Amino acid sequence: MALYGRHVPHPWLPEPTEDLYSLAFKQAAAYGWSFPLSSDQPPPEGQRWAQHEAGGAAPATSGGTGELAWLQAAVLSLPGQSLPIVPMADVLLRALERLGTTIATGLHVLAPLVCAATHPAGPGHSTLLQADVLALADPGAETDVTVSLALPDSTEGDSALSAIREWAPSGSQALLGVMPMTAGGLTPAARSRARAYGLEPALTCCMRLTEWSLEAAAWLTTHLAESLRPAHAGELVLIEVIKESE
Repeated sequence: MALYGRHVPHPWLPEPTEDLYSLAFKQAAAYGWSFPLSSDQPPPEGQRWAQHEAGGAAPATSGGTGELAWLQAAVLSLPGQSLPIVPMADVLLRALERLGTTIATGLHVLAPLVCAATHPAGPGHSTLLQADVLALADPGAETDVTVSLALPDSTEGDSALSAIREWAPSGSQALLGVMPMTAGGLTPAARSRARAYGLEPALTCCMRLTEWSLEAAAWLTTHLAESLRPAHAGELVLIEVIKESE
């Protein structure tokens, strides 16, 4: 997972004594969500992921799509739960906020579509997809986001779009629409990461959320990853969600 945005370091921390890896691990451990992958001890019961590495937190470009921070993790076997994209995003944002003022503008996630950590896909399961995490949003806060997907087969874009639209009505009132776009696409950072894993750009859409926040972007990313599972689009997908410029 990588977060985009703008970051201004706190003036009282010209040279922080802790790096982002340490801060992210402490945050995740405090929630009981993660443990260090290199630990000699067996993971505690119920951990959601094993943290490989984390980094970033340099000031970003003014455009707001600079890669602020990233977290690499191994998803654990926790049947009945969705991928931990929302808590991972929360951990990264909170770690960044210990270092400075952060405005998140998007993220990209390399997500497994075949993973023991999740249940068989289907709208009947009670998961994050059915939880309206953006309830009580300001009616005037509707926000368009650009969503791009990279898949092992670039011709699978139409099938992915059909799967997304099939799930959109049942996911939550938070997702208000899905419209394919011919322009735009993956940012250079996301494209580079996708190619490193043998993925190619397959689809770019405009979607509308009831509000913009990193939580909303992470919720949408989870929704998309889960909805693509029955489409048999491959073992991996890279999903990028970016807030459209106002």
